[in-house]
Amino acid sequence: MINRNVYIGSVDILGYRNVESRLKQLPEKESEALMTRTIEHLQQIIDDFMEKSKSIKWIKYGDGFVCYSQYDAAHNLDQIVKQNCRLIALALQASIPLRVAITQNEIHVQNDESGTAITGEGWNILKEIGKSLDWMGGLLFLPNYDRTHQETIRDLIKSTHLVIKQNSVAEVSFNPPFKQELRFSTERTWLLNWQRLLHVSKPQVDNKIRNWWGYIPQYLSLNDSDDVRRKQENAIAFADYCRSLNQAAKLIFFSGVDPRLPIDEIDGFE
Repeated sequence: MINRNVYIGSVDILGYRNVESRLKQLPEKESEALMTRTIEHLQQIIDDFMEKSKSIKWIKYGDGFVCYSQYDAAHNLDQIVKQNCRLIALALQASIPLRVAITQNEIHVQNDESGTAITGEGWNILKEIGKSLDWMGGLLFLPNYDRTHQETIRDLIKSTHLVIKQNSVAEVSFNPPFKQELRFSTERTWLLNWQRLLHVSKPQVDNKIRNWWGYIPQYLSLNDSDDVRRKQENAIAFADYCRSLNQAAKLIFFSGVDPRLPIDEIDGFE
């Protein structure tokens, strides 16, 4: 099945290979049970998305997930962004860090007896974005953005689901720490704001980030490596930036979004 110029996204677990290699120190059954628990928890969240909205399809792929819209309608862009923001936030609450890439392009999904194969220019873009993000979060890139979706993008920025890169608000800024330089235009890229959905204090968010994989036996020291700590500090800096944007948005846009609302009552997730 070829989907032309639709919205597509890839979700992978940040540091999955590191966790998987550490878990090999455990008995096989225990190791398998812990990774199964991780995937099943994410699948439960995604199943809820698909039950409430039929416009975005999700499939399990490799050690992560892929989502895509059936059409290029602007409301699908709205849904795919909001679903992925929520997925990152809910996964963090369960001590699972995620990395998301979203774009609009062609994707070819083939299912047969040998498994699922995904190809297409859109898939190539997602892989490039995903491996470059050195923090928990996501990036949206619209290669042909010509203000066609101006209203949708404006509304997502107004609600702070999307964040413009390198803004400076209340003396807080965030320069995305990509692991490698991206070739994508900054005028066509936005960051996914998962922080707005948590509605908890900075110390609580920071603690959650510094304790990724909190349900894994602590003697495995999954959060002790320099690479993990760097990603955690980058994620904390992004959360601080988004928190400042959330506060400023209420003044600039008079958005009417009450930051105290429970996550299930936020517009788009009823």
